[in-house]
Amino acid sequence: MSQSSNAADKKLKQAIDARMAVESARKHQVDILCDFSAKLSLSCKGLDIELDNRLAKFRNALNDGVNFDLLSPLIGEILILLKNQESFQETQQRDLFNSVHNAGKQLQKTKGLPDDTRRTLRNLLDHEINNVHTTHGYIPLLNQLITFYHQALLSKQNTHGGENCAAKPGHAIKLLELANELVLEDETIQQINSIKSTITESNTTDALLNSAINIISIVVKNISKERKSAQSFLTSLNQTLEELHHSIVSTSRHSDSIGVEFDSLNKNIERKIKNLNEQTQKATSISSLKELVDNELKSLSEDFIAKGKLEIKDREMLSTSFSEINKRIGTLEGKLTTYKKRLNEQRFKSLLDALTKLPNRAAFDERYNHEMHLFNVQASDVTLAVIDVDHFKSINDRFGHTAGDITLQVISKALKNQ
Repeated sequence: MSQSSNAADKKLKQAIDARMAVESARKHQVDILCDFSAKLSLSCKGLDIELDNRLAKFRNALNDGVNFDLLSPLIGEILILLKNQESFQETQQRDLFNSVHNAGKQLQKTKGLPDDTRRTLRNLLDHEINNVHTTHGYIPLLNQLITFYHQALLSKQNTHGGENCAAKPGHAIKLLELANELVLEDETIQQINSIKSTITESNTTDALLNSAINIISIVVKNISKERKSAQSFLTSLNQTLEELHHSIVSTSRHSDSIGVEFDSLNKNIERKIKNLNEQTQKATSISSLKELVDNELKSLSEDFIAKGKLEIKDREMLSTSFSEINKRIGTLEGKLTTYKKRLNEQRFKSLLDALTKLPNRAAFDERYNHEMHLFNVQASDVTLAVIDVDHFKSINDRFGHTAGDITLQVISKALKNQ
């Protein structure tokens, strides 16, 4: 009798130890998932202030170990904010759309507009502009270009010459400056250089208008390309977060359900062991004691078998769930890496002058602020060297802006080789 009781106690202890091991493994896996979710939320930082606040609250809740029932409403709010990003971008683009559209409509009313220019403008207003639905760094530049476009149009309307009226030199210079500020993909650099050559070599308003339309078309295409890329990334991120949310909810519910079943089995086992001890003490004969012990041990054995099957089911379910989550996380990490690489490339390009490939004013301001910060903190020496290109204006006036651009490129190459 004592040996049977000891065997039952040993099996119960083994079952409890196995359960604790499973719970410890599950807690470790959930901690890893929470840590990844917190780091993943940082990748969305900067899209929207309200979204940033919600994600910061979400990360703090994860660090504090808040119950999932309290986290679920916050996750729902975050998912809604992610879905609203596209509508926010459309709102931010409305002013740009109206500006380009009104400028184009006004130009269409102009008499004597070349057929090629009119066709290009019609295609821009009917097709290309409708594909723009996102905010981009080209918007301020494009607004300047549209303002210049109105000025060129007004100059054409107020001139009483022939169809090919002479353009004001100031307009051509302004358009060249805007073209030089463009930081686009490598495949569009050749197009921009061709447009700049046209601006430099032509002195008519029609040529200036055509160049302005061509620049607008290039900028609009690049904005549309960036919009599609950002929209695809946000859609993929939203879908993965939703799947992650559903997986966490499913895992939590499964854990609660398994926990209830384990508690029920443990209580049954404890009750039967207690009953076995009581009945053993009350037994009056060896035969009745043997029958009692056999029945109780058989019942306990069935409970242990059921508990073992439940543990196997729990481990398999957790393994499947975490495998799916890891697969989704791996896919998302790959997309995040690619997108971060593109963002870094764009940021690097934004700090370079499009013509000379040297650091531009934005890069200068950033470096200057950094050095002044070090000066204030460390009291270190700061030296600012300024150089100027002598007689550069005479090169532009005598040989044209194309020659001036080439001169600047040669100088920049020499500086980079030092």
